[in-house]
Parts: sequence; C-alpha cells; structure tokens
Amino acid sequence: MQKYLILIIPLLFACTTNPEGCGSGYTDINGKCYHQSDLDVLQDFIDNSSATISMIWDSDTSGSIEPLELQIQKWDENGRLTKLWFYDYTLSDDYTMSGEIPENIGNLTQLDTLNLAFNQLSGEIPESIGSLINLNYLYLYKNKLGGTIPDSICNIFPDYINFQIYENYLCPPYPSCVPIGKIGAQDISNCP
Repeated sequence: MQKYLILIIPLLFACTTNPEGCGSGYTDINGKCYHQSDLDVLQDFIDNSSATISMIWDSDTSGSIEPLELQIQKWDENGRLTKLWFYDYTLSDDYTMSGEIPENIGNLTQLDTLNLAFNQLSGEIPESIGSLINLNYLYLYKNKLGGTIPDSICNIFPDYINFQIYENYLCPPYPSCVPIGKIGAQDISNCP
C-alpha cells in the first residue's frame, strides 16, 4: 500500500501544478503570454489590408507587419487586449489603414478603447461589435464605412462615455438607442 502512495502523490502533485508556458488559448511572444483570439483579430486587420499593401510594395514581403507592431495597444496582465488605437494609422510611408473591420472584432471582449478614426476603413460595421461590452470609447469617425449601423450596438451604447461615428457613409434607419446627434453628418447619397 505504501508503495502505491509513493507513486500516487507525485502524480497528484503533477496534475495540480500549472504547466510551463502560457496555457491553452495563449501564445508566448518574447516571454509574454497573449490571448490567441485577440492576436487573431489584429492579424485579420493586417490580412484585410494585405491586397492594398501588396499593391503599394509591389509584392515585397519584407514589408510584412506583425500583430504586435500595429500602432498603440495595451494588454492587461491576463494577456487580453484592452486598448486598440489605430487613429490616422500609417503602416508605411504610402499606406493608411484600410480594408474592413474584421468580423471577429467582437472577440476582443476585454477592450475598453477602440479608436479606428481617420483611416480608410470601408465595408460595414460588424454585428459582433455589440459583444464589446467593456468599451468606454468607440471612435469610428472619418472613414468610409457604409451600410447600416448594426442594432447590436445597442448592447453597448448606453454605457459609452465617448462615441463618435460621423463622416462615414452610414445609412438610415439608425438604431433607436443612438441619438441622432451622436450619428453626426453622414454621406447618404448612395443609400437605398
């Protein structure tokens, strides 16, 4: 019996201690753990703009950008992205952030600040933006965003301290939770 206890005790200890490294769902980059789904959203920003980057750099891959190199980011002690600041973001001398906001933007569940203003972002605001329930700042103004504002924004709008979305191509009807004054001037000339 004592022989079995000697074998079982180290096994129990091994099962209750934390494994080396970052753990499931995290990636180690230079000795720091980052949540993989947050890194995936950053990579999608890069991938959504890659066609434009390739045209500018004539398919020169030496100009590739890594997710952690994208402008201003703040990560918490749990490896989650809390601030993403792409205001008037230039990735190279010839290139400003363009493409679409990734569909998976809602995976950034710990984000409290999202600033994508003064870029060339196009397409629609993804429905998943309504999952960003910790946002205090949402700046999407002066882009080329079109379509309608998703109703999911009502999941987060009442809690906003700062919200600016003016000078896009966003079409009415606008979600009832957002006062018309917060929508600001929109170019609706191409709206149905």
